[in-house]
Amino acid sequence: MRGFKRLTARVVGVGLGCVIGSGVVALVSTGWATELAFVARDVEDQQAVWLPGEIVLHRSTDFAEPLIFRFTNPTIRTHVFEAPGLLESVEEEGIQITRPLRVTIAPEESEQIVVDRSRITSDARAGNRETITYRFYCPLHRADDDTGGTIVVEP
Repeated sequence: MRGFKRLTARVVGVGLGCVIGSGVVALVSTGWATELAFVARDVEDQQAVWLPGEIVLHRSTDFAEPLIFRFTNPTIRTHVFEAPGLLESVEEEGIQITRPLRVTIAPEESEQIVVDRSRITSDARAGNRETITYRFYCPLHRADDDTGGTIVVEP
């Protein structure tokens, strides 16, 4: 039994390493939108992370189309994706509104949202063509020293 646990941990570690190493194919252009794919992963001590840990967007090319975040939670626990400073665009009662980006994804479910690009664009203008970084994390399962992941917007 002990050997099975070690083998399972090793297989999970190798799989996680492959996902992190390859950066997941996270940025996909569908012709009508740019999609970013995030996957929740449980790690040790009841903590969780969203992968990939870093996404790099380019203002000059990645904001010509709508920006869609797709979240997949293959785990047995509910996870939340939170990104302070970013807004999602939703339609409520026929009116387009924006709200802080915080999405709850049930176990073995997927969700997708449309990111409000105007906030990113206005941050970029205020930054005088500097690189802008937004953090993201799962507030339910993060460690005290965990900084989560980052979305980097370059000029």
